[in-house]
Amino acid sequence: MNKNKKKIWITAYDVPSTHASLEAKVDGILVGDSLGMTVYGLDSTQEVTVEMMSRHFEAVYKTYKKNNSNIPLVLDFPFGTTENILVAIETAEIFKNIGAQCFKIEGGKEMIPIFLELISRGFEIVGHLGLTPQTSELKLHATTEQEQNELLEIIKIFDDIGIKHIVLECVPAIFAQRAQEIFSGDIIGIGAGKNVNAQILVFDDVIGRTHADFQPKFLRRFGKTFEQNVNAIKKYKNAVKSNDEKNRFPNIDESY
Repeated sequence: MNKNKKKIWITAYDVPSTHASLEAKVDGILVGDSLGMTVYGLDSTQEVTVEMMSRHFEAVYKTYKKNNSNIPLVLDFPFGTTENILVAIETAEIFKNIGAQCFKIEGGKEMIPIFLELISRGFEIVGHLGLTPQTSELKLHATTEQEQNELLEIIKIFDDIGIKHIVLECVPAIFAQRAQEIFSGDIIGIGAGKNVNAQILVFDDVIGRTHADFQPKFLRRFGKTFEQNVNAIKKYKNAVKSNDEKNRFPNIDESY
Protein backbone atom coordinates (compact mmCIF):
# COMPACT_ATOMS: atom_id res chain seq x y z
CA MET A 1 0.00 0.00 0.00
CA ASN A 2 1.24 3.46 -0.88
CA LYS A 3 1.88 5.11 2.48
CA ASN A 4 0.85 8.47 1.04
CA LYS A 5 -2.67 7.15 0.49
CA LYS A 6 -3.16 6.13 4.09
CA LYS A 7 -5.84 8.01 5.98
CA ILE A 8 -5.51 9.78 9.29
CA TRP A 9 -8.36 9.93 11.79
CA ILE A 10 -8.49 11.86 15.06
CA THR A 11 -10.72 11.46 18.08
CA ALA A 12 -11.70 15.02 19.02
CA TYR A 13 -14.01 16.36 21.73
CA ASP A 14 -14.13 20.15 21.52
CA VAL A 15 -13.60 23.30 19.48
CA PRO A 16 -9.77 23.58 19.80
CA SER A 17 -9.14 19.93 18.94
CA THR A 18 -11.51 20.10 15.97
CA HIS A 19 -9.98 23.33 14.65
CA ALA A 20 -6.49 21.88 14.89
CA SER A 21 -7.52 18.60 13.26
CA LEU A 22 -9.24 20.32 10.35
CA GLU A 23 -6.31 22.69 9.90
CA ALA A 24 -4.03 19.66 9.72
CA LYS A 25 -6.35 18.14 7.08
CA VAL A 26 -7.21 14.86 8.77
CA ASP A 27 -9.39 12.43 6.84
CA GLY A 28 -11.98 11.77 9.52
CA ILE A 29 -13.05 12.85 13.01
CA LEU A 30 -14.56 10.67 15.72
CA VAL A 31 -16.30 12.20 18.71
CA GLY A 32 -15.40 9.27 20.93
CA ASP A 33 -16.70 8.04 24.26
CA SER A 34 -13.06 7.92 25.43
CA LEU A 35 -13.85 11.48 26.52
CA GLY A 36 -15.17 9.82 29.67
CA MET A 37 -11.62 9.19 30.82
CA THR A 38 -9.75 11.93 28.94
CA VAL A 39 -12.08 14.82 29.77
CA TYR A 40 -14.06 13.72 32.83
CA GLY A 41 -11.63 11.39 34.61
CA LEU A 42 -14.10 8.51 34.73
CA ASP A 43 -12.93 4.95 35.25
CA SER A 44 -14.40 3.59 32.01
CA THR A 45 -16.52 4.42 29.00
CA GLN A 46 -19.44 2.65 30.65
CA GLU A 47 -20.12 5.81 32.65
CA VAL A 48 -20.47 8.04 29.58
CA THR A 49 -24.00 9.28 28.86
CA VAL A 50 -25.98 10.37 25.82
CA GLU A 51 -26.01 13.88 27.26
CA MET A 52 -22.20 13.96 27.47
CA MET A 53 -21.82 12.73 23.91
CA SER A 54 -24.39 15.25 22.68
CA ARG A 55 -22.66 18.17 24.41
CA HIS A 56 -19.30 17.39 22.87
CA PHE A 57 -20.67 16.55 19.44
CA GLU A 58 -22.42 19.91 19.28
CA ALA A 59 -19.11 21.70 19.92
CA VAL A 60 -17.30 19.64 17.31
CA TYR A 61 -20.14 19.90 14.78
CA LYS A 62 -20.35 23.69 15.11
CA THR A 63 -16.65 23.96 14.27
CA TYR A 64 -16.96 21.34 11.51
CA LYS A 65 -19.79 23.28 9.82
CA LYS A 66 -18.09 26.65 10.26
CA ASN A 67 -15.11 25.26 8.36
CA ASN A 68 -17.35 23.81 5.63
CA SER A 69 -15.77 20.41 6.14
CA ASN A 70 -17.06 17.33 4.35
CA ILE A 71 -14.81 14.66 5.85
CA PRO A 72 -16.52 11.84 7.78
CA LEU A 73 -17.75 12.97 11.20
CA VAL A 74 -18.62 10.06 13.47
CA LEU A 75 -20.28 9.95 16.90
CA ASP A 76 -19.89 7.11 19.37
CA PHE A 77 -22.99 5.40 20.69
CA PRO A 78 -22.37 5.29 24.45
CA PHE A 79 -22.72 2.22 26.62
CA GLY A 80 -26.28 0.98 27.12
CA THR A 81 -27.74 2.53 23.97
CA THR A 82 -27.84 -0.73 21.99
CA GLU A 83 -29.73 -2.82 24.55
CA ASN A 84 -32.44 -3.27 21.92
CA ILE A 85 -33.56 -1.81 18.62
CA LEU A 86 -35.99 0.66 20.18
CA VAL A 87 -33.33 2.18 22.45
CA ALA A 88 -30.92 2.38 19.52
CA ILE A 89 -33.50 4.15 17.34
CA GLU A 90 -34.32 6.60 20.14
CA THR A 91 -30.63 7.36 20.61
CA ALA A 92 -30.06 7.83 16.89
CA GLU A 93 -32.97 10.27 16.69
CA ILE A 94 -31.62 12.30 19.63
CA PHE A 95 -28.26 12.52 17.91
CA LYS A 96 -29.86 13.28 14.53
CA ASN A 97 -31.43 16.38 16.05
CA ILE A 98 -27.97 17.84 16.70
CA GLY A 99 -26.62 16.99 13.24
CA ALA A 100 -25.18 13.49 13.66
CA GLN A 101 -25.71 11.02 10.82
CA CYS A 102 -22.89 8.51 11.29
CA PHE A 103 -22.41 6.40 14.41
CA LYS A 104 -19.66 4.12 15.67
CA ILE A 105 -21.13 1.16 17.49
CA GLU A 106 -19.16 -1.58 19.22
CA GLY A 107 -20.06 -5.23 18.73
CA GLY A 108 -20.29 -8.08 16.25
CA LYS A 109 -23.04 -10.35 14.95
CA GLU A 110 -25.40 -9.45 17.77
CA MET A 111 -25.46 -5.88 16.45
CA ILE A 112 -26.51 -6.76 12.89
CA PRO A 113 -30.30 -6.24 13.42
CA ILE A 114 -29.63 -2.83 14.96
CA PHE A 115 -27.20 -1.89 12.18
CA LEU A 116 -29.70 -2.87 9.49
CA GLU A 117 -32.50 -0.91 11.15
CA LEU A 118 -30.38 2.23 11.49
CA ILE A 119 -29.08 1.92 7.93
CA SER A 120 -32.67 1.57 6.68
CA ARG A 121 -33.40 4.91 8.37
CA GLY A 122 -30.61 6.66 6.50
CA PHE A 123 -27.87 6.51 9.12
CA GLU A 124 -24.30 5.35 8.46
CA ILE A 125 -22.56 2.88 10.73
CA VAL A 126 -18.89 2.50 11.62
CA GLY A 127 -18.13 -0.87 13.19
CA HIS A 128 -15.76 -1.43 16.10
CA LEU A 129 -14.17 -4.85 16.60
CA GLY A 130 -11.28 -6.41 18.50
CA LEU A 131 -10.92 -4.62 21.81
CA THR A 132 -14.30 -3.01 22.45
CA PRO A 133 -13.71 -0.81 25.52
CA GLN A 134 -17.35 -0.68 26.62
CA THR A 135 -17.54 -4.43 27.22
CA SER A 136 -14.28 -6.30 26.67
CA GLU A 137 -11.12 -6.80 28.67
CA LEU A 138 -8.25 -4.39 27.99
CA LYS A 139 -5.87 -6.84 26.34
CA LEU A 140 -4.72 -8.03 22.93
CA HIS A 141 -7.59 -9.63 21.03
CA ALA A 142 -7.87 -12.07 18.10
CA THR A 143 -4.89 -14.08 19.28
CA THR A 144 -6.23 -17.52 18.31
CA GLU A 145 -7.18 -18.89 14.92
CA GLN A 146 -10.77 -19.38 16.07
CA GLU A 147 -11.08 -15.76 17.26
CA GLN A 148 -9.56 -14.49 14.04
CA ASN A 149 -11.87 -16.56 11.85
CA GLU A 150 -14.90 -15.37 13.81
CA LEU A 151 -13.86 -11.73 13.38
CA LEU A 152 -13.16 -12.19 9.67
CA GLU A 153 -16.64 -13.63 9.25
CA ILE A 154 -18.14 -10.60 11.00
CA ILE A 155 -16.07 -8.24 8.85
CA LYS A 156 -17.40 -9.92 5.69
CA ILE A 157 -20.95 -9.47 6.97
CA PHE A 158 -20.29 -5.80 7.75
CA ASP A 159 -18.99 -5.38 4.20
CA ASP A 160 -22.08 -7.07 2.74
CA ILE A 161 -24.51 -4.78 4.55
CA GLY A 162 -22.75 -1.64 3.38
CA ILE A 163 -20.51 -0.63 6.28
CA LYS A 164 -17.58 1.36 4.88
CA HIS A 165 -15.40 1.84 7.99
CA ILE A 166 -14.41 -0.49 10.82
CA VAL A 167 -12.29 0.49 13.81
CA LEU A 168 -10.09 -2.50 14.67
CA GLU A 169 -8.44 -2.17 18.06
CA CYS A 170 -5.60 -4.04 19.76
CA VAL A 171 -5.18 -7.02 17.45
CA PRO A 172 -2.03 -8.58 15.95
CA ALA A 173 -0.75 -6.66 12.95
CA ILE A 174 -0.77 -9.72 10.69
CA PHE A 175 -4.45 -10.31 11.46
CA ALA A 176 -5.32 -6.66 10.80
CA GLN A 177 -3.66 -6.99 7.40
CA ARG A 178 -5.85 -10.02 6.60
CA ALA A 179 -8.90 -8.07 7.73
CA GLN A 180 -8.06 -5.19 5.40
CA GLU A 181 -7.50 -7.56 2.50
CA ILE A 182 -11.05 -8.94 2.72
CA PHE A 183 -12.79 -5.64 3.51
CA SER A 184 -13.65 -3.29 0.67
CA GLY A 185 -13.75 -0.21 2.92
CA ASP A 186 -11.26 1.20 5.40
CA ILE A 187 -10.00 -0.64 8.43
CA ILE A 188 -9.15 2.11 10.91
CA GLY A 189 -6.44 0.71 13.13
CA ILE A 190 -5.56 1.54 16.71
CA GLY A 191 -2.98 -0.89 17.99
CA ALA A 192 -3.46 -2.89 14.77
CA GLY A 193 -0.19 -2.39 12.92
CA LYS A 194 0.66 -0.54 9.73
CA ASN A 195 -1.03 -2.61 7.03
CA VAL A 196 -4.51 -1.12 7.22
CA ASN A 197 -5.96 1.79 5.29
CA ALA A 198 -6.25 4.23 8.21
CA GLN A 199 -5.01 5.01 11.70
CA ILE A 200 -6.77 6.73 14.59
CA LEU A 201 -5.49 8.25 17.84
CA VAL A 202 -7.02 10.51 20.46
CA PHE A 203 -6.16 14.19 19.93
CA ASP A 204 -4.99 14.62 23.53
CA ASP A 205 -2.62 11.70 23.16
CA VAL A 206 -1.24 12.88 19.82
CA ILE A 207 -0.33 16.32 21.15
CA GLY A 208 0.96 14.91 24.44
CA ARG A 209 -1.64 16.51 26.69
CA THR A 210 -2.37 13.29 28.56
CA HIS A 211 -0.12 12.29 31.46
CA ALA A 212 2.80 10.02 30.68
CA ASP A 213 1.45 7.45 33.15
CA PHE A 214 -0.97 6.42 30.39
CA GLN A 215 1.23 4.55 27.95
CA PRO A 216 -0.37 1.67 26.03
CA LYS A 217 1.96 -0.01 23.56
CA PHE A 218 0.19 1.44 20.52
CA LEU A 219 0.49 5.08 21.62
CA ARG A 220 3.12 7.51 20.40
CA ARG A 221 2.93 11.13 21.55
CA PHE A 222 3.88 13.55 18.79
CA GLY A 223 3.88 16.60 21.03
CA LYS A 224 4.79 17.56 24.60
CA THR A 225 1.80 19.68 25.53
CA PHE A 226 1.55 18.39 29.09
CA GLU A 227 5.12 19.41 29.92
CA GLN A 228 4.67 22.73 28.11
CA ASN A 229 1.51 23.43 30.10
CA VAL A 230 3.26 22.70 33.40
CA ASN A 231 6.19 24.91 32.45
CA ALA A 232 3.90 27.75 31.37
CA ILE A 233 2.01 27.66 34.67
CA LYS A 234 5.31 27.64 36.58
CA LYS A 235 6.44 30.72 34.63
CA TYR A 236 3.13 32.42 35.40
CA LYS A 237 3.54 31.56 39.09
CA ASN A 238 7.09 32.91 39.17
CA ALA A 239 6.08 36.09 37.34
CA VAL A 240 3.34 36.85 39.87
CA LYS A 241 5.80 36.41 42.73
CA SER A 242 8.65 38.30 41.06
CA ASN A 243 10.00 41.57 42.46
CA ASP A 244 11.50 42.50 39.09
CA GLU A 245 9.20 45.03 37.38
CA LYS A 246 10.19 43.79 33.92
CA ASN A 247 9.35 40.14 34.65
CA ARG A 248 6.51 40.71 37.13
CA PHE A 249 2.92 39.83 36.17
CA PRO A 250 1.05 41.98 35.75
CA ASN A 251 3.58 44.68 34.93
CA ILE A 252 2.73 48.34 34.33
CA ASP A 253 1.82 47.76 30.68
CA GLU A 254 -0.62 45.03 31.67
CA SER A 255 -2.40 47.17 34.25
CA TYR A 256 -5.18 49.69 33.70
